[in-house]
Amino acid sequence: MGRSDESRAYELLVSDLDSTQESQRVIAQLDSEKSLQMLQIPFAEGQALVKKGNEEALLVLHKGFSDSISKGASAPIELMIDEAREAEVGLLQQALLSKLFTITGSAGTKSKVHEKIDKQYADLDSEMLADIHKQIEENFSSDGENESGRNDGGLKITKLVAAQADNTAGLVQAVAGTAVMMLLFSVTAMGASLLTEKEEGTLKKLLCSPIHPNNILFGKTLTSNLVSILQLTIMLVYAWLIFGLNFFQNIPALILLVIATAFACSGFGMFLSSIAKTRQQVQGLSTLIILSMSAIGGSMVPSFIMPEWMQKISVVSVNYWSIQGLFDIFWRQLSLTDSTFLMRIIVLLGIGCVMTFISLQLFRRNIRSMY
Repeated sequence: MGRSDESRAYELLVSDLDSTQESQRVIAQLDSEKSLQMLQIPFAEGQALVKKGNEEALLVLHKGFSDSISKGASAPIELMIDEAREAEVGLLQQALLSKLFTITGSAGTKSKVHEKIDKQYADLDSEMLADIHKQIEENFSSDGENESGRNDGGLKITKLVAAQADNTAGLVQAVAGTAVMMLLFSVTAMGASLLTEKEEGTLKKLLCSPIHPNNILFGKTLTSNLVSILQLTIMLVYAWLIFGLNFFQNIPALILLVIATAFACSGFGMFLSSIAKTRQQVQGLSTLIILSMSAIGGSMVPSFIMPEWMQKISVVSVNYWSIQGLFDIFWRQLSLTDSTFLMRIIVLLGIGCVMTFISLQLFRRNIRSMY
């Protein structure tokens, strides 16, 4: 599914710090490739996008690029990457490297050929020399090899976002994906207890007591939130003790994310319980919906290696926002006040509020049907 006969065009950010005609020519030639789509951007802005996980790589043409090409030397080119997205970067490199090396290597070699022609045939008039240079341009072919025989375009790979201490990308992905998926199953089971109380008659007895019906749902939601916070905390502490996850890296941001995730998951669990009529229906619906959300949200495999259409719909899942928030803390080292991190918190709180509001309306309707 999602496959196409046409090759995928990889979008690549590029910063031209050399700002010369030669550097712009190289960028234009790269952009002409069907497999590449070059997007020029200021250096600082490009770095920020890679650090925050919005883009996987930034190609930088440093100052002196044009001079190096004209001398036939290795050009100062750097590819800054996010190590967590090495699989995607690897595919990008396949589309980039051969073309880049051919362009830079050919330009440098042709320049040297021109210099040798000018020295060897210095006694020829300018028109004949120009004709020779034109023939070289028309018939020149090169596989990008330099004088030492290496296919070397001077590309330097720099991990702009890399593992800190023991927080490897694989560990963060495993902890984040598993924790959120298991929490969704737990809160759904807690929400389903409302249906058990309804079937056993306990809910009708509670409605006869001097308690407002809304308080019954709020009590369940509060309990679900507290248990969710405790479950997430235990799983993160376990990952710290057993796998070495740097639990204390950013405690304030982690506390805020745990609370927001617990609230969103609890609201989702209450929502599933509100739309079902029996506990068996909740079990069937929860398995189908939670596994689907986890698959597209990145709990099972990282979302960035999925087809493009799946990446677009992954934003509808609780898993996606929570997992990205944990990556922001443990992998990208974002601060509590960073706008990207705060956006994820706001989305999670919004999901919790919407789900709780819908659950409250459905709960009131179910109560009226009991009389």
